Amino acid sequence: MAGDSFSITQTGLQGIETAMQAVSDNLANAQTTGFQSESVDFGALLREFVAGNALGGGVAVQGVSRDFSAGAISQVNSPTDMAIQGNGFFVLQDSNGVQSFSRNGQVTENSTGTLVGFNGSELMGYPVNSSGAAGSVLAPIVIPQGVLAPSASTQNTVSGNLDASSPVITGAINPSDPTTYSSSVSVQVYDSLGNAHVLTYYFQNAGAGTSPAAENWNWTATLDGSATGLTNNSGAVGFDTNGNIVSGAQPGSALTATISGAANLSLNLNFSGLTQFAGSNATTATADGNATGRPQGVSINSNGIVSVSYSNGQNINVAQVAVATFTSQQGLQLNSEGAYSQTAASGTPTISGANAGSAGSIVSSSLENSNVDTTNQLVNLVVLQRSYQADAKALQTQDSILGTLMQIVTQ
Repeated sequence: MAGDSFSITQTGLQGIETAMQAVSDNLANAQTTGFQSESVDFGALLREFVAGNALGGGVAVQGVSRDFSAGAISQVNSPTDMAIQGNGFFVLQDSNGVQSFSRNGQVTENSTGTLVGFNGSELMGYPVNSSGAAGSVLAPIVIPQGVLAPSASTQNTVSGNLDASSPVITGAINPSDPTTYSSSVSVQVYDSLGNAHVLTYYFQNAGAGTSPAAENWNWTATLDGSATGLTNNSGAVGFDTNGNIVSGAQPGSALTATISGAANLSLNLNFSGLTQFAGSNATTATADGNATGRPQGVSINSNGIVSVSYSNGQNINVAQVAVATFTSQQGLQLNSEGAYSQTAASGTPTISGANAGSAGSIVSSSLENSNVDTTNQLVNLVVLQRSYQADAKALQTQDSILGTLMQIVTQ
């Protein structure tokens, strides 16, 4: 009987020791990014039956439960650090292809441009193709390290207002003589090698037009101050009595230019944004294309789209961060690196892009704090201390009773 009492008390002391380990672990990780607090689950043991009723036989540790509620999100300076707002885990993969899962979004870029997590494993996601759509095959996220190839200009748009009160000018437009044109506007275009060139348009109020145009404006264009090597670089646009463009809005032939050492430039022109109202000449011109670009920075939006900004002003989407969700988070197994591994109890993860299905969104330049409530853990310590004292007192009492019995027997 005494032996049973001792063993029952022993299970209580051992259970409290295990619970103390959990509390100590929580307090030790109160500042660990993405840490989920843990608690010990206990169950009663049955020792024997007295008069048909079960008599308790102590306590047993049945498992460890984790609090998977989100911790507070704090802003940080690194653009590759991120937090998940809502459900899910980042997907990490080690050099052996083994996946792990974590709420810790401390991510850095290694020497090859690969994004790696806090444990050195690669951050997984979905590569984005040239059209900007994310694929469906999971792969490590890699930030391009090389230059972005140039893109030759192919589209050129001129918009704004041509002053209806401008005097009519006769004769051909001479870019060197400002008296031969009413307005001019310039735009930067790029050749196939990424070299920049200045395309300048000159507009001249040519007077009355032919129906449906009430008034015509002639135009001519130069490249880098010269018309040499240009074709289809002149024409006319017509406006009705309401100042709306009615002819010449989109020339049928592209403006072409011969560029030394590069491919010929071919520009489709669009003047449909021009109007002719009384007032000042105010025109603007835009063109596509870009020079060679060097990577300058990384950004991540709420959908987990990873973009690289380049020195030429371009922003290229390269990947989408993957987020894994589980039907039973309590079934996940914590590994030695602080990440989780899937088990039969957790089920197979559902992996998708951020903000898809039940997956949460991404908050960039941020990290999720530990969800440990320090005050609550300190209270738990006091409660466990009192429980330990009570069990120790029971042990002391049992020892005293046993000692008394031994004295009676030996007398």
